[in-house]
Amino acid sequence: MGVSSAGPIKFPRSFLYAYLVFVLLGGGYLAAYTRAESFFMVNGLHAPWADVFFNYLTYAGDGAFFLGVLLVLLLYRYRLALIGLAIFLTTSLVVQLLKHLFFSHVLRPVGYFGADNPQIHFVEGVVRHAQNSFPSGHTATAFALALFVVMAFNIHKQGWLLAVLAMLVGYSRVYLAVHFPVDVYVGSIIGVVIAWVGYTRLNDVVRGKFGDRGLLNRG
Repeated sequence: MGVSSAGPIKFPRSFLYAYLVFVLLGGGYLAAYTRAESFFMVNGLHAPWADVFFNYLTYAGDGAFFLGVLLVLLLYRYRLALIGLAIFLTTSLVVQLLKHLFFSHVLRPVGYFGADNPQIHFVEGVVRHAQNSFPSGHTATAFALALFVVMAFNIHKQGWLLAVLAMLVGYSRVYLAVHFPVDVYVGSIIGVVIAWVGYTRLNDVVRGKFGDRGLLNRG
């Protein structure tokens, strides 16, 4: 199993380049359009196949998905499972504090525009809340998991693929009418920063305690 080796940890370039494009273009997009315009330009582009695709893809940003990955990692590396758990818990805590303590007044699209607004494209089966829109927890989790996996398994050349997957998860949150683009944008920053800081700070410390042991590798 190709996990990262000991030594200085470098930010994966392909992930970084893809994410910088996202940050620059996304920042320009948010600056050029109002909150409503930026939402409807994404939510308004819909198709039956996209309803199904994004309805399933959005679960890649769910906490249960992240925890499922960590359970698998326990089989191979206690170290990676523990680092991933720390990243997941920190990301979740930061997002929830922002949502409920500092930005509890920020409404989601349903609360902002009204649940009966005919302009909003709703996908059947998607649960929509009215409050606690900022930032997007699914997006933060998706980006944190993507960067963590790239660093943990040393797949730097393919990092851009996981960056794009995380971007699509973020896009799905607007497509499904549960978040605004700015929620996604800031959520991505939270996920990337926490994953990078968490992995680089904890890797050597946890390696010294557990080495490369796992449930299937007790040596």
